[in-house]
Amino acid sequence: MRYKAAKPIDSHVLDGMSQHIEAQAEAVAELSGEELTAKLLEPKADVSAKAGNMERNAPLFFGTGDNPSLFTE
Repeated sequence: MRYKAAKPIDSHVLDGMSQHIEAQAEAVAELSGEELTAKLLEPKADVSAKAGNMERNAPLFFGTGDNPSLFTE
């Protein structure tokens, strides 16, 4: 007995359900975009204390500012 060659299946989605799969993919993409936007809009930490510490301790600024005799010879 000979069998016909089976037609390759393009998708495993039932007939009439492909639009729902596309809608779900679009909803996931939209939600991902909203989550990323919310994360980007979150306020960031204040870095002024660390920046001030780096400026005070940077060799470029030795001998200047509030303590001009600091690290001078």
